[in-house]
Amino acid sequence: MYKNILSIIVVGSFLLFNTSISANSEKIESDGTVGEFNYFTVTDPSSFMKALNDFDKSECAKNWRNESGADVSLWALRGSGNSHFILVVYENWDQMQKGRAIFTSCKESAMMIKSFQRSTDTDRSWNWVSENVLSGRNWQSNTVFAKFNFKVQEGSESEYVSAWKQLMQSQINNIPGSFGLNVIPYGNRYTSHMVYFGADSMKDLSQSLAKVRSTSDFADFAKIAKDIRVNVNTELVQFVKNFNGE
Repeated sequence: MYKNILSIIVVGSFLLFNTSISANSEKIESDGTVGEFNYFTVTDPSSFMKALNDFDKSECAKNWRNESGADVSLWALRGSGNSHFILVVYENWDQMQKGRAIFTSCKESAMMIKSFQRSTDTDRSWNWVSENVLSGRNWQSNTVFAKFNFKVQEGSESEYVSAWKQLMQSQINNIPGSFGLNVIPYGNRYTSHMVYFGADSMKDLSQSLAKVRSTSDFADFAKIAKDIRVNVNTELVQFVKNFNGE
């Protein structure tokens, strides 16, 4: 009997230790990517989608993707002054520079942009460029996100990044999907950073955020963040479509 109890204790201790090692071994680091977030308030969804699909099948779009590696997708928004954003992700700054040169030189891209005057409220269009600072897991495996846009006090960026990374390390088992922190070096009139959390459903996303916020680790993080961060808004983001020429 005592042998059995000892075996249970040993196995339980091993599993607990193994779980801890697994959680702490997940990498939280920059993936090096840069992205363009192009925000739109769509007034004519049918015309908007037709313009995007027509461009996607053009030789210009094909060359743009092949030469620069641009990863292009459309996302729907709630909790924002805009209804959608087009996300263009590049592997690094050099690939973005190459991609921008190709995209802006095409007749097809110019025609698509001009068409947005008929299908969107162009007075409310907005864009920014982001650079990943920290990330965990593959964001492309998720279909729904919470995106937090905020401004960090100048000079306190490293303090915020360090505190956020520590929070993520402590909460890795409460987060079902991907997560990341991006800095906004261009288009940062209102925000300097954004954080995202991904999941496969709104329920999983909302429940995981509630779990994280209920912990003492989050309370410690909030104490650090409250004096150096101003929240702008939180967006619920849903995947709509990838644009890969198909």
